[in-house]
Amino acid sequence: MSPAPFRDGVSDAQTVPLRTILARRDLALEPLVPAAPDAHVRWATVSELLDPAPYLKGGELLLTAGTNLPTDPEALDRYVTALVSAQVTALGFGVTPVHDAVPDTLVARCRAHGLPLLLVPRETPFVAVSQAVGEELERLRLAGQRRFTAAGRSLTKAAIGATPVQELLTTLSAALGCWTQLLGTRPLGQVGRVPPLPDEAHELIRKVRTPGGPLSAKLWIPPDEVVLHAIGDQARDRTVLLLGRPKPLDSTDRAILGIAVALLGLLSRAQPAVVDDASRLATRLLLTGATPDTTVLRLLPALLTGDEPAPTAYRVLHARWTRPSSQPTPSPTLFRTRLVDDTSTPVRAILADQGTHHAHLELLDNLHAAGWLAALSRPVPGSALADADQEAAMLLIRAHATGRPLLPETQPDPLETLLETDEARAAARTLLGPLAGNDSTSRTLRTTLRAWLAHHGSWDRTAADLGAHRNSVRYRISRIERDLGIDLSDPEQRMRMWFALSRFPDDTPTHPTQRDISR
Repeated sequence: MSPAPFRDGVSDAQTVPLRTILARRDLALEPLVPAAPDAHVRWATVSELLDPAPYLKGGELLLTAGTNLPTDPEALDRYVTALVSAQVTALGFGVTPVHDAVPDTLVARCRAHGLPLLLVPRETPFVAVSQAVGEELERLRLAGQRRFTAAGRSLTKAAIGATPVQELLTTLSAALGCWTQLLGTRPLGQVGRVPPLPDEAHELIRKVRTPGGPLSAKLWIPPDEVVLHAIGDQARDRTVLLLGRPKPLDSTDRAILGIAVALLGLLSRAQPAVVDDASRLATRLLLTGATPDTTVLRLLPALLTGDEPAPTAYRVLHARWTRPSSQPTPSPTLFRTRLVDDTSTPVRAILADQGTHHAHLELLDNLHAAGWLAALSRPVPGSALADADQEAAMLLIRAHATGRPLLPETQPDPLETLLETDEARAAARTLLGPLAGNDSTSRTLRTTLRAWLAHHGSWDRTAADLGAHRNSVRYRISRIERDLGIDLSDPEQRMRMWFALSRFPDDTPTHPTQRDISR
């Protein structure tokens, strides 16, 4: 059984079974009034107050030498009942120097009120008891952390399997020792024997699925405690995960459940055509916006390396298929990563930093030999993937202009140190003026200007790259000159525009639409 909640609602977080403390031979604690097998201890604390109850939270192993222990029977009874009301797990009584033995009256009162009583021998200082509780709590914390890490990796591996939903449910059931069921408008999968659901359960399912309703709920279906959790952040697509087992979930269990909920939610956000590919969706979410999706970012190491150690840094790869034949599906082996998004042009991927310049050159050369022209960003932490995505996009434009794969300079550019990122982006927005808008026309003009600058002003090569007529390219460049009041035959103005485009925030270069904005 799980311990009853304490006064502040804590029942399982950071508690250790009392029997574990009693089993410590170095303490030699002797139970005079035995505790229940499921008794748990939050902490060991010392108090000689006549009424320590107001200062306790419940779950303590209270240690006393009996300095102010009442001798009056009624007062002693009030002392014990107050500790019971405060949900003290056990009272530890230390003999000497005040008492040579535990008073019989205290033993009788504790037995009468069901308060476990321990004898602390004179050889065991109170601080040793407190230290022992702390050691056991830390041991449990580390064990829970290891279990959480292992379960997280297993769940993440399941999410990128051939049948991710069913594999996730199977892995979650194994990790928590429970049955699971995923419900939409119909059952979407289950593991284990799911009991018949009473009317109360169906009502809770309806509430959890309702827009604005609770995200989770629980009920008792003997012999199981059943937990319900909403999946997905859009009400019309919201499904409900049910799981049940006799033992209530502890804090580590709930953390593991949180990973499963996040992964199922990630799958639910995919388009139907790619619903079975969490890795593609995760890549898109990590590279979208100024900051990556926090849920996916937390899962990034496991998504990328599985059971291997987490990478110290990441790189973003942009690649374009260069052969006349149809673009093949990117191979995880060739790209050296499972995190590939091939739903856009160019293909984007997230890789673990290999640490050496040679390893990255080899990757780009292998891709080039297979028909992919690619560029790779600098190594960045997971939180800076959006910046790396933008850098890879700009490098691919340069790579396309030269026809060779490209890595960033290995030595830091001294010009980069002149402006902080925020200052550079603000300057870029100022330089671009009306081109800094978020409308389709502004984006098309920026894309055209990038390609034209990358091809050193070649109308034909720019038109071929964009899939547009050369006269459309001429019109767009003329319009940019007119709107900005600049002459792009001036190399200084070209330099200023390249600076602005390479630092413009949240603007990943892609091909503009075939629509000619001059018409």
